[in-house]
Amino acid sequence: MPELIYALICADLIIDKDSNSTSFIRTIEHAVVPELPATLPPIYFGSLWNLEEAGEEPFTVSLNMIPPQGESITLGLQEITPSGTMLHKMNFQLPGLQVKEEGKHELTVGLRNGEGWEIMARLPLYVFRNVKQ
Repeated sequence: MPELIYALICADLIIDKDSNSTSFIRTIEHAVVPELPATLPPIYFGSLWNLEEAGEEPFTVSLNMIPPQGESITLGLQEITPSGTMLHKMNFQLPGLQVKEEGKHELTVGLRNGEGWEIMARLPLYVFRNVKQ
């Protein structure tokens, strides 16, 4: 089974062409919006997986958002076919997320485990409304 080494969300990322190293710019844990509902600016999701124990079978990763008072929303699914490497990076841009309320939103990283899903990481994204004084 693949092992999640890290997962994070950030405002931007840079991948070095020579070393393939990733630099994460301005990690995100909260957003301030002028009013609700709101569309957040695009953000990046970055993760690194250890495939040493993954075997050769493809596996599926999901990224979901759970609002404070709501149902889980699937933001993306990706099937990964191990290619013989020990590590696999998964970096992608999420378009502007729709938020309807203040509070703790949670981005969850799931791994398909048989017919169900196992949550591998929970990334908090707090949304605050900027109250004009």
